[in-house]
Amino acid sequence: MLPRGIWMNQQRAQGPTGVLLINTGSPSPPTPEAVRTYLGQFLMDDRIRPLPAPVWRAILEHIILPRRCPASAQKYAAIWGDKGSPLIAGCCELASQVETIIRSRGREGRSASATDVPLVRAAMTYGEPSVASVLKELKDAGCTQLIALPLYPQSAFATTAAALGALDRNLKQMAWQVPTISIEAYGDNEAYLDAVADSILQAGYRPQSDYLLLSLHAIPLPDIDAGDTYTEQVRRSSHAIAERLGAPSGAWSIAYQSPFEDGRRWTGPYTARVVTRLAKSDSRRLTVACPGFAVDCLETLYDIDRILRATYRDAQGNPANDLLYVPCLNASKSHAEVLAEIVLQAMNE
Repeated sequence: MLPRGIWMNQQRAQGPTGVLLINTGSPSPPTPEAVRTYLGQFLMDDRIRPLPAPVWRAILEHIILPRRCPASAQKYAAIWGDKGSPLIAGCCELASQVETIIRSRGREGRSASATDVPLVRAAMTYGEPSVASVLKELKDAGCTQLIALPLYPQSAFATTAAALGALDRNLKQMAWQVPTISIEAYGDNEAYLDAVADSILQAGYRPQSDYLLLSLHAIPLPDIDAGDTYTEQVRRSSHAIAERLGAPSGAWSIAYQSPFEDGRRWTGPYTARVVTRLAKSDSRRLTVACPGFAVDCLETLYDIDRILRATYRDAQGNPANDLLYVPCLNASKSHAEVLAEIVLQAMNE
């Protein structure tokens, strides 16, 4: 079954399909200047900002960005790898893996014509490689159909809708009228759920002796009031994952991380508070997984694996009893196969 998607119904000419795996993005180098550029673009998005643009821009430029950028740059630098941003590098590698799998399946018996072998690229809603630059590449390559797959298993206004909004804006600016399939969410996809559950087990989770915390990104409560179904999607995915793992009732829960301090209320309970409470009141080892993040990034590598790990140790008072962090699916074979199958289903609809 194809994940929730939207057809922009237009007649398609012959030519390759361009596939965009869209994620949020990252600063280019981990410097205060680059972080300021990135956050300025990110936090001014209509789907993100909590106030009218002129008011919010003034608050950003004079209060939030001057305070936040130096500290954020240090955090990014702490997780920076040989290939740069873990998020960007991971998404690009994942896109390459997905394209390779689709090509190999074509050689195994499916037609391998130009229209059946897509060009798969990573694109970022904010920062580089931008949606605009990837669209230009795909247009120049002669693509006659697009598939947009935002890398958010559970869709939300602030993530999936923002990504698809960036796609739509850039297509209009390019005056490129191309048939486009937008896949909104895949959190109920059986293969995705299997892959997440397997990754948790492979990381060392012990269902009968560990406490499992599934941490997902918080979203503003006003979005829920406006009809965002994100928390219901989170609930379905999380219960399906816990069921696959055989996690006992009362030995796992859902929490929400990384709320932005902008005066709004956000979905909870907050991951940091839950981790502190569990460290003080529960003797079981804590396993933390982040099934809503497709690729490891600042929010997982720094906020969870560094800061919350230290919080857990300090609150528990026993450095030997460590927190187990489960890496995201990243560019793993299982993840690439999940996304490749979603793309193939979309191409064949």
